[in-house]
Amino acid sequence: MSVLTKAIVENSVVVSAIESKDIVNRAIKVHSLSPVAAAAMGRALTMAALMGKEFKNKNDYLTVIIDGNGPLGKITVCADGAGHVKGDIVNPVAETVVKPDGHLDVGGAVGKDGTLTVIKDIGLKQPYVGTSRLVSGEIAQDFAYYFADSEQQPCGVTLGVGLNRKRCKSAGGVWVQILPNCPEDILNRVETIMYAMDEMSYQFDGSTAEQVIRRFFGEFDLNFTESVDVSYKCNCNKRKINRIVRSLGKEEAMSIVEEMGQIEVCCHFCGKKYIYDREETEKLFR
Repeated sequence: MSVLTKAIVENSVVVSAIESKDIVNRAIKVHSLSPVAAAAMGRALTMAALMGKEFKNKNDYLTVIIDGNGPLGKITVCADGAGHVKGDIVNPVAETVVKPDGHLDVGGAVGKDGTLTVIKDIGLKQPYVGTSRLVSGEIAQDFAYYFADSEQQPCGVTLGVGLNRKRCKSAGGVWVQILPNCPEDILNRVETIMYAMDEMSYQFDGSTAEQVIRRFFGEFDLNFTESVDVSYKCNCNKRKINRIVRSLGKEEAMSIVEEMGQIEVCCHFCGKKYIYDREETEKLFR
């Protein structure tokens, strides 16, 4: 279980941090991710978890689509206000390229010729949709640019995923949000700290989210406000899949059963398979 912790710094800055190793390992298992796909999706899932816990209601829902036209294809991650995240990726086995400095070339795999789109469904008549261009494909920089460009919210984002062969050994992220009327001296000190917060996967190696916050912001007056569990969990169910099968229409559905012997629907987010034989398919259309 991953844990997300929030703190208010000097009543002027909100710092949210999450240790997300378990989330990333679950995504690796579900999607059989290559190392670069695990790094990219892990960063996106980590940020989605941080954003999801901003919701006031458990049923509020967030979808993020990262489409940089790179080898990984489109990355889709979702989060709700209850602390659940899930994700999908078009090419989970994209070839892993290592840069000269030894780091995975996540930006090259994601691509930056595209957009980052955020869709928030918070119970209004229409969901909120915000879009910005990708600036690096490295995920963290792209989210920071999105908040500044689309939501006019100054903030800092740092994300990291550390891998050991096909497993995630450490992962996490920190999201720093500047509150209105933040004193300039506090802002300058926080910016200096953010520039020093590199190699986030190592920062969360053996450390909790609270420990990471204290490590970097311990010089300030800290008020810890929340510590909650977050997990990779899909909300697919038979009722939702029934609607998908019905949308085929009876003629098309029965044609598939005649040809294949059954209808098989596989959830892209969790890999769970739903099987409909002739009897169950006919029952759906009675």
